[in-house]
Amino acid sequence: MTDHLPTEAEKLLSVGSEEFVGERQRLARELRDAGRPADAAVVAKLRKPPPVVLAANRAARARPKAARAAAEAARRVKKTQVGADPEAFRGALKELEESLDLLAEVALAYLAPTGKQPSAAMRHRLRDLLRNAVANDDARDALARGVLRDETESAGFELLAGMAPAKRSRPSGDTTRARGRTSGEEKRRQREQALRKELARAEERLDVARRSVERAERERINAERAVASARAKLDRLD
Repeated sequence: MTDHLPTEAEKLLSVGSEEFVGERQRLARELRDAGRPADAAVVAKLRKPPPVVLAANRAARARPKAARAAAEAARRVKKTQVGADPEAFRGALKELEESLDLLAEVALAYLAPTGKQPSAAMRHRLRDLLRNAVANDDARDALARGVLRDETESAGFELLAGMAPAKRSRPSGDTTRARGRTSGEEKRRQREQALRKELARAEERLDVARRSVERAERERINAERAVASARAKLDRLD
């Protein structure tokens, strides 16, 4: 069961990735000083969300109308997807895609604030996050408020598959076979999504490792310079 976050802690879910730990410590300390040890303990245990989640939350808070529009359009897509009104379905789907496009672009800007372009894997991961979030009732509301805490797995109904509303006629043999093919395609798509997420996480770990190596190399160079400087001073002293 997920601990209920104090209201003040919700803002932690939309800070920059580098700021999260410091802000979490500061808020936990403030809550303890205010005589709220239980809330402080919940905040202190709050796990840092993945960068894509923080970016999605920041985008939702920066563009609240788009976030709410995406949530509402997702509800209409889910409702009209099993109805008999193709126009209503297509209209809801179009609004959903437009809202998600805007949120994705804003979130990508937060992922690369210095102008560096996010990787293709990161783009796919962010898009999957937004799609899966609006397909899940709880995650949809959390996204609309900018308080997602983790990446959401596929909820099982396809918002963006572009499928027409279901017909009410009795399925024929061809329809049954087509559904079988669709089921196979869905399994393949889910497998592809899982692999893309795995790739994105591996790339993130690689980026962290590279930065660590670069930092260690800079420290080595600085240390060598310090040693050389100290030796030169000793030589001059002699």
